[in-house]
Amino acid sequence: MEIRRKVIVFDMILPSILFILLMATFQQTTLDHTLASHFYSPKQKWIYRNNTFLEVVLHKGGAKFVLGIFIILLGYLYYSFKFVHDKKPYKLCKFVIISSLLAIILTSLLKNVSTWACPWNSLIFGGQSSNLSLWNVFSTNHPRAHCFPSGHASGGYAFLSLYYGFCFIYGKRNFYCLIPGILLGGIFGITQQIRGAHFMSHDFATIIVSIFSAWVTYLILDYYNNLHES
Repeated sequence: MEIRRKVIVFDMILPSILFILLMATFQQTTLDHTLASHFYSPKQKWIYRNNTFLEVVLHKGGAKFVLGIFIILLGYLYYSFKFVHDKKPYKLCKFVIISSLLAIILTSLLKNVSTWACPWNSLIFGGQSSNLSLWNVFSTNHPRAHCFPSGHASGGYAFLSLYYGFCFIYGKRNFYCLIPGILLGGIFGITQQIRGAHFMSHDFATIIVSIFSAWVTYLILDYYNNLHES
């Protein structure tokens, strides 16, 4: 089995199934609520919601940091296209930009139509929104909650695209390429969970969207390359 097929099966499909199971388990059991309860007090509500470091530095500053990464990537895309003889860095940079943007956009679109509430809006934590089942996540019979999947974390997990792009373009795995996506996604995701903005299951969904975006990007670029070569 060639490396691309191995990556699709073992690094995309199987992890996606795992994260779907984790997402469903956390959402359908008490795991989501149990984790979130550590940052909630009936008197103080969400203890760290307005924490300066979490809100200003990691949340708002994190969004600006991701924007800065995209600006750097666009600059390198132009440089590698114009001045680098080996076009693999250019192709990788293009893959990362397309896949990462797609992951962020898809996450945002899903948030606009999903019904799962944020912790700070959940009835169990003093909010107004009830805990809906897995099957009602996109139901038109319930109000939109605009919370699922985790939007802020998508700015980090989107860069899992670096790993998948490297696999497809260089024809080999480089697990170091997972570090940026896991590190940024983890920091952004945990930040919002501590503030009460998201449950853990929301982050699992964001990871799934990021993997799906990398797969779609691969299909699009592979189709384009084959069309161009023919």
